[in-house]
Amino acid sequence: MSAPYNGYPWKIRQAIIAPFNRARLEGGIQFSPRPCDMCGDPECPPDSWHSEDYSQPYLFDPPANYMICRVCHSRIHKRFHEPPENWLLYLAHLRGGGYGREFTKLYSLSERRTWAHELSAGRSVPLPMIRKRSPTGSGWWEHLTLDAESLIAAWARPRPLRPRPENEAYEVALLKIRPTDEELALLRFHARSPKRSVTMRRLAKEVLSSESPSRANLVYGAIAHRLCEVLSPWEPDRREDRSPIWMSVVAEGWQPVGKEREFEWVLIPTLTTMFA
Repeated sequence: MSAPYNGYPWKIRQAIIAPFNRARLEGGIQFSPRPCDMCGDPECPPDSWHSEDYSQPYLFDPPANYMICRVCHSRIHKRFHEPPENWLLYLAHLRGGGYGREFTKLYSLSERRTWAHELSAGRSVPLPMIRKRSPTGSGWWEHLTLDAESLIAAWARPRPLRPRPENEAYEVALLKIRPTDEELALLRFHARSPKRSVTMRRLAKEVLSSESPSRANLVYGAIAHRLCEVLSPWEPDRREDRSPIWMSVVAEGWQPVGKEREFEWVLIPTLTTMFA
């Protein structure tokens, strides 16, 4: 576990191991006897756990964590490093009642390559129905993204890295600080942006009719600062010099890959619901 996943750097992913092991020792987490939470194989009980959510406070039940077999776990993480058709083919195998351990045994490499080629051409591949069953996990794996940017993007996190105040607290705080029309416009535009993620440059241009990202920083930072004061004792994130990052009360920042890409802010779910 040395790579980022769902917007969580590997050090943050690693930090969950000790709490998980404590929970396991206390009997709150059991690997067997139970079918794999993904393929449903009853003869291959889960021997690994897969996390979709590494935010605090830690959650060890679905949809944050799943107990799955080693084959399914490998396929989940390999989906970003192989042609997408390989993952889609594996999903088709599961829909047909197949177990993870059966995938390469039932279908030769030649067959799988042929089917993957069909999928890449936009054609459907009707894999044989192996067995009728009711997979556990409510088909959560069907909704996993193939967007490789999700590995590092803050928008991929199911929850902010650390807890924010409750929804009601934000509602009360907004009433108290009385946001200006410009501040409300920024929040609305941000909430309706793709994946809730946007640069200050775009906010400045689209909302404030300005070519200067500093203009958006100033306006957005002002409402964030006031929110932090009202929402005390909640503390904003801090820089290495311990200065407060006021924006952390409304969004999480991340740096996309690419020379032309600028720093982006992802609006927290609470405010997205309120202003979308």
